[in-house]
Amino acid sequence: KQTSGELLRLLIQKADVPKEGDALNNQINSLVQALISAKSSFSPTTCIDGPLFASIHFIGNTPLWEKISAGAVRNIKGQKYTLDDNSFTNYAEIWGRHLHLKAVGKFSEIGPVQPVVDENNPFSSITSLFANKQSSLLPTPYDYEARVTGASISLWNKFTLNLTIEGTGTVRVLYADENLRIFLSPTDTNVTKGAGEWESEGLIVVQVRVGLVYDDWVDNL
Repeated sequence: KQTSGELLRLLIQKADVPKEGDALNNQINSLVQALISAKSSFSPTTCIDGPLFASIHFIGNTPLWEKISAGAVRNIKGQKYTLDDNSFTNYAEIWGRHLHLKAVGKFSEIGPVQPVVDENNPFSSITSLFANKQSSLLPTPYDYEARVTGASISLWNKFTLNLTIEGTGTVRVLYADENLRIFLSPTDTNVTKGAGEWESEGLIVVQVRVGLVYDDWVDNL
């Protein structure tokens, strides 16, 4: 909790002053790696399901959703997952709320990347999997498949242009709690129709519950 709390504090600081510099980014990267290494479990109902989580920090090649944003205004980017219907929304502002891109789709569970094996107990992987089945908590890293089925660009929330975009990708949960989560794209986004790669292999994205960083956010997704 202490590590995640300190990371949350720094991410809120970065969201307030996006160009604060390498020193802050290095601190964030160090805490991100510490949380990933801990391989803690998470509850999908409290850590995945819910409102938009804003993407505040990334490690790796600059994703498309970051490239399209104009630097002169505040641009919120993030994702919203809904467990009731297994739907998700990718949201990226290009010129504030006045011009934004939204991609929607469905997600499904793939499962844990690999069971934890205790070399001194050859049955540990079996008992670990059984325990996870009995618990509402899931181990990390844990994979979901995300399939984009459509997208749109909205201008002033009055004019909407639908885009023909389809593709699939893997979302790997490396860490998640009620306030922040760390996702990895283990492979390039496989775009089957329209647009370029949304994210590339190896990208790590750190997201924060939107209300903690942008108190004026109104959820119309």
